Amino acid sequence: MKHLKVDLHIHTKYSKDGDINPEDLVKKAVELGFDAIGVADHGTLKGALETEKASKKTARDLIVFVGQEINTEQGEVIVYNVRSNIKENQDMIKTCKEVKEKRGFLIIPHPFDLMRRGIGENTDRILEYADVVEGFNARTIINRFNDKAMRFARENKIPVVVGSDAHFLNEFGKTYKLIESDKKESEILKAIKNNKAELVMQKHDMKSGMKRGLRKIRTYF
Repeated sequence: MKHLKVDLHIHTKYSKDGDINPEDLVKKAVELGFDAIGVADHGTLKGALETEKASKKTARDLIVFVGQEINTEQGEVIVYNVRSNIKENQDMIKTCKEVKEKRGFLIIPHPFDLMRRGIGENTDRILEYADVVEGFNARTIINRFNDKAMRFARENKIPVVVGSDAHFLNEFGKTYKLIESDKKESEILKAIKNNKAELVMQKHDMKSGMKRGLRKIRTYF
């Protein structure tokens, strides 16, 4: 058993509001001593698959969880262990059922962030499908949104993850979970669900948020 350094919420250049090159992400993950990273671009597996490919080439000891962040009619969910694109903008229950039918691992990211696409008050309705709740998101500006997520997870006895939600390389590496687990994908996910870990949390600065916002605007014009 080792204490593994893990971040399960990272975006690459395949998200319209991100610019991380998968090869650069792998290199930095190794430099910072990460054992596992999860790539979840918006509505696509491309970034995750490319990161996995880069890892196998240059950093065989780094585990890459292949995933995507899916937009539903009620908000966003993160899905791992499903290697096929899931249709976006469906009802959240329909999406969650599809994920579970495909034996996917489901995270509820930034659930109560009113400035993002959080599930919000609908979180109760998908608890039966969720494996974990993201209790801290480094991109969430207002502390009470993260506080509410942590409190919700504690009250409902559901495991917590924290995510850097990095869209730019300098944002990656400051927020992660230290998990006591064997270094295998299935064992890491099992350990996360056991909720025995140390959380390391640091928010991004306002400059990062503005940079992402400007990039997002540019993609539509």
